[in-house]
Amino acid sequence: MIEPQDIRVFYVRASFSWGFTVRYKGVSAAQPSYPIPPPTTVVGAFGYPLARLLGLDPYDKGVEKYGKGFLISPTMKAFLESTITASAALVRTKGSSGGISIYLEPGRIIGLVYRTGGQLSDIKKAKIHTSEFYGKVLGLMQPVQAVGSAYAPGLVLDLLWIVDAGKLVKELGVSRESFEKAASKAVYGVVRIGSKEGLISLHTAGYYNSVKILSAGEKFKTRFYVDARCVEPLDREYAFEIELPGIRYDTGKFYIAAQSASQNLIIPLPEISSPPWYRVLTNCKGFVAPISEEVVGVVLIE
Repeated sequence: MIEPQDIRVFYVRASFSWGFTVRYKGVSAAQPSYPIPPPTTVVGAFGYPLARLLGLDPYDKGVEKYGKGFLISPTMKAFLESTITASAALVRTKGSSGGISIYLEPGRIIGLVYRTGGQLSDIKKAKIHTSEFYGKVLGLMQPVQAVGSAYAPGLVLDLLWIVDAGKLVKELGVSRESFEKAASKAVYGVVRIGSKEGLISLHTAGYYNSVKILSAGEKFKTRFYVDARCVEPLDREYAFEIELPGIRYDTGKFYIAAQSASQNLIIPLPEISSPPWYRVLTNCKGFVAPISEEVVGVVLIE
């Protein structure tokens, strides 16, 4: 059970340099990107500077299975298991770009190590500089793949991470005092989303020790994407469904506030527009952060 006094809120508003790359879970050859950072990526964005400030190694002990995915370390496992909710929102401010679009660029992978049987025999027999080599064999050795990224130069991004600090301190094996000190600084160390090239420019950041809790039936409005299992959208015109992997890497549906949204393109609402209203459903709770009545996350209480 989550104790209200243990709830902590990490918040950042930033803007993209060019965009980001967070590729679909489980893909190999074709590698499209998600149109908005999923919850696990949000946790990683905050968790990396927090781990460094606590003197922990974010990459220790290699890869291990977690839920329906894999983790790079027990440190990340502690962050995910202590997460109440994590989310992101896109904001179209005056002078910012129109939205996020997914772009797939052709690339090549070394496919030789995956070839067997007749294909491998054809590769071995082919003579270089022949029409057969360029017309057939080169494609087997280095097949073309689609590599995706989400492009949104200058677009404003909000990130929200709400955690059970009591559980996290216990899982990490650190003192409450050192955690609180590191957490208040970690929000200013969020510098990238997804891959290391996905740089962001920080506008504002905050670390808070209180929330307003919403129960089933209560209404709220938010730009942050919310778990579709937990809410009923009351403004269908501006609430769109997208698919993202959740905290345990299980793909699910989320509602996102936008003028238009799909897996390939999101056009956010202008900052001056009010985001859509939702109602909290049974077996769920909402958490309104003290930054604004529009900074809300929801979670299924299992």
